[in-house]
Amino acid sequence: MKKYYAFASALLFASLIGCQEKEDPIIEEPNFGETESEWIRLALWNENSKLGMLNPISEDFAQPDLSAFSATSANYVTSSGRYIVSIERAEGNVRFFDSGLENHSDHGHAYAPKWLSATAVAPLPTHFSSTSGNVIIFNDGDGSITLARESNMEAPGFSPTVISDLGNGVHHGAATWLKGNKLAVTFKDEGTTGTLPQRVKLLGLTGDLIAENAEVSVTGIHGDASNGDFAVFGGTEGVIVAGSDDQIKLIPNPSPLQSTSGNWMGTIKANDNINKFYGYASQQGIFEIDPVVNTIKPIFLSNNINTYFLSADGGYLIVQTKDNVVKVFETSSGNELASKTVIEAENVSARIGGEEWEHYRIMSEENPVLTASENFLYVLDVDKTKIHVRNLKTLNTVAVMDAPSGTVNLARIGFQTK
Repeated sequence: MKKYYAFASALLFASLIGCQEKEDPIIEEPNFGETESEWIRLALWNENSKLGMLNPISEDFAQPDLSAFSATSANYVTSSGRYIVSIERAEGNVRFFDSGLENHSDHGHAYAPKWLSATAVAPLPTHFSSTSGNVIIFNDGDGSITLARESNMEAPGFSPTVISDLGNGVHHGAATWLKGNKLAVTFKDEGTTGTLPQRVKLLGLTGDLIAENAEVSVTGIHGDASNGDFAVFGGTEGVIVAGSDDQIKLIPNPSPLQSTSGNWMGTIKANDNINKFYGYASQQGIFEIDPVVNTIKPIFLSNNINTYFLSADGGYLIVQTKDNVVKVFETSSGNELASKTVIEAENVSARIGGEEWEHYRIMSEENPVLTASENFLYVLDVDKTKIHVRNLKTLNTVAVMDAPSGTVNLARIGFQTK
């Protein structure tokens, strides 16, 4: 009898092995509710520009009784994930919205959301940058810079600082923060035609000159990003890199990049947690910039890119094409992890138009229908009734939730604890 059971067991084991060899393996996705950070929220705006906050794990939704955002404002999430900076360019106003999500590294606190009472006023606030809790806005109307520190925003009497009279000329420029409390700022050459600047200088917080390099200039600069150690500025002949070590250098364009329209990188993106930067040229694609070894290499060559952005902590680069293919690249290796057609995502390329610098400016804004935590991609579907959650490593759908009635766009706020 024992021999019979042993023989039957052997047959059963062999049959199971045979089935496994013939069938595709089943890959179980990580449980969404257990792997997403409990401090991630989705900021959702409705058709009246009123903001609500959705907890994607519990699907609890709350819309605070607060004044609406401006219908024409550009809204950006700060590097901590707590604040939303609302830039009303034509009106010359910058407002600060506090989500109430406070990060204490291994845990968090949730306070009531609110508008901060302080407003920054300067002509044509345009370019936004946020690094290590330092918010920098370049004001096109007079070349001034608005500085706001997240650590001060909850203090009584908080007021953003506007640094003026820099001698950099009125232009469509950019600025950002570097360690050592230095500001990397664009300067326009006197007498040069056009709206774009040609140089970058390092300034102190009072506008005093710290460093410049007269040998580094380009025909036009647009876009920048910083990780605190380096600030990278997009330029026609290459990228200008300003370091916290006071060095300013040019990394020239490699092929296929050129100084002609659409062939140079005019949008730059970065994250405080990674050393690589990602530049976009409308006719060429997305390139990885390494300011340590002075290299620029292609990540995804295409003239069909609709949008691109980094995950919350910078581990992944997400690209959406105009035909709604979403690709995910691992920033540590540059490898493509996943590529899928995401038909529920609206094609927003219609918002891109006008002059070349305007195209690059809009590419720097938050995507209205795609956003990401560090583990998941959130997609607002075309009819704005559902939000699809996809695993960033596979792009497989792991959850679908109802979008509150009237939702028109979304953004990820909050922070990672998992």
